[in-house]
Amino acid sequence: MNRISSAFSKITIALIIAIGAAWWGLTPLAYADGGLTPAFILLTAGADARPVETAVVSRGGQVTHIFPNQALIARLPAPALTEIAALPAVAAVRTGRVELAEMDPFGPNARRLAGVWNSLISPQTDLIAAAQLDAQHPEQHPDLLIAPDRPAGGLAIAGSSGRPGYYDTSTFMAGSVAVGIVLLESNGTVEASSEDWTTDEKQLVLNEIVNALNWWTNLKPEAGLTFVYDDHASSPLPTGVEPIRHSSFDYTYGEWRWIGDAMNALGYSSYSYFTQVRSYNDALRKTYNTDWAFTIFVVDSSNDADNKFADGYFAYAYLGGPFMVMTSGNNGYGPYNMDAVAAHEMGHIFNALDQYYSAAQSCTKKAGYLQIENQNSQYGGCSSNVTSIMRGQIYPYTTKAIDRYAAGQIGWRDGDGDGIIDPLDVSLPVAIDTFVQNDNAITVTGSAQIVPFPSPTGDSFTINDFSSIQYRLDGKTWQAATITQLDATGLNAKYDFSLVDIGAGMHTLEVAAVDSVGNMSAVVASRNFTVDDAVDGGLNTELYPSTGQTVPGVAYHSGGRAVVSVEYRVDNGPWQTATAEDGAFDSSNEPFVINLASVAATTEAQSVRLEARAIDETGYVELNTVSEEVQIGGGQQYSVFIPMVVRGL
Repeated sequence: MNRISSAFSKITIALIIAIGAAWWGLTPLAYADGGLTPAFILLTAGADARPVETAVVSRGGQVTHIFPNQALIARLPAPALTEIAALPAVAAVRTGRVELAEMDPFGPNARRLAGVWNSLISPQTDLIAAAQLDAQHPEQHPDLLIAPDRPAGGLAIAGSSGRPGYYDTSTFMAGSVAVGIVLLESNGTVEASSEDWTTDEKQLVLNEIVNALNWWTNLKPEAGLTFVYDDHASSPLPTGVEPIRHSSFDYTYGEWRWIGDAMNALGYSSYSYFTQVRSYNDALRKTYNTDWAFTIFVVDSSNDADNKFADGYFAYAYLGGPFMVMTSGNNGYGPYNMDAVAAHEMGHIFNALDQYYSAAQSCTKKAGYLQIENQNSQYGGCSSNVTSIMRGQIYPYTTKAIDRYAAGQIGWRDGDGDGIIDPLDVSLPVAIDTFVQNDNAITVTGSAQIVPFPSPTGDSFTINDFSSIQYRLDGKTWQAATITQLDATGLNAKYDFSLVDIGAGMHTLEVAAVDSVGNMSAVVASRNFTVDDAVDGGLNTELYPSTGQTVPGVAYHSGGRAVVSVEYRVDNGPWQTATAEDGAFDSSNEPFVINLASVAATTEAQSVRLEARAIDETGYVELNTVSEEVQIGGGQQYSVFIPMVVRGL
């Protein structure tokens, strides 16, 4: 269901308060690639991006942006670059700035997407200019809105499926996200057109939006963010009105009109433009197999004096989706700062609240899947007062700053410090349903679940998938079982496996589930069993490393007969009786000890060879004795000898 799943494990980032970062599990936020090389991967005409994405991930990389059937942007180990370039679906791979003319043989979209890539590797870093621009444009208008069809109680209801539902389009910022980019173009059918997108303006909008989303991928790589674009920037969608002339919510010419026009042009009709956009988002999520989806609408304001709508709005978003709106001029911040504005609005899309004073968001207001307070708000005496993207303006974007409360609201809290953010930190109960043993072979079937990390709202769901179900025998290497069935949600699995030629003795089988972000069952399913020793009638004895005063061991009968005695001897001397750990030899499994003081009293040697054997209730004496070399009074060194087999006695 998600791109985390297709990868099985995503790559497991400068400005944030160090103490807060440690508490919330956020590393200092910097554009660090962890030794991976950013790369622009151009596909051959019409090629499917998914096999290339799988190839990148299988080589230890991460895909961050996908332009379906056109290109990918990824981070991957340098040695893998040549391998990726050799794939049949790949037309070219570039790691540095691209001369746009060299893309022309690959078609017009190649030049356009190479322009996006060039913009990504040359980010804006002028902190002084950002601070000066912010001073000229103080935040005034609250830009956070609540969709009228948003279910009561905040988060949408996932129902009993455990998966995000129709209204859960962007609940926490992790996994894969489909992004619809829609530019509006007035066609003069209702009123005269005064704005017309130029080729350069359309390119710049695409560059800036991808830059904004890339900002978030770099801020928290372990969130595994991959953005998949449904791009209508090159061909803006028609509307009969000129949106920038009117109030955003004008009864006649407001957003309902031009968003409705755009959605109708894409084939989505409804009495509610919110339903139109939600249906579009839902279709994107299904088409591109992503976890989330939202839409960005951009209105041309190139010829508008203040780059605002008539009511003063210039950028706003609906909390938790389904869409956000921007003007190309952004209140005078200018089109080259659209990335900073879009990054802030995207925080709202994933449930982060505003923190600037005029937004009037209180310190104790809670938001997001984890229901985190807004304690970095400037409105009131909050416990935190640090620079953050949710305070708006350009400087926080330029310095890559987010506070721990905003991070928590979008789901970026790691409460147990295991490197997996809480909404992805699911539990994976696993069970052994049937266990069939036939001599030295076993057949096992079982079941496993993915249980979502609980949201305080009560509406809990997950985007995680099963990666594998694994088993191991006696603490050895984990091996993959066969997943035989997944239910419709992908959260309930059946598995089976068989083992043959298991050696004689006592064994412990363990089974665990592993999910798409690397979680493993905290409590494994286990089963103890024994395989008969045909030579010794089911009797087995084991010796363990010396404790200094004793040599411990265990004797057991695989057929269930009682062990009535354990004997030992020193250097082929006379057999002596060991001591039962519980005081009496009277069961089929008997731990015992050999007292080294007694051993030392019988010899002056520094190193002795101990042998041990068991006797069962029928009087049968174990033939395959076990032996250890034990150092008396020194360093307790020992070595294990192959059991001696005596036949024909």
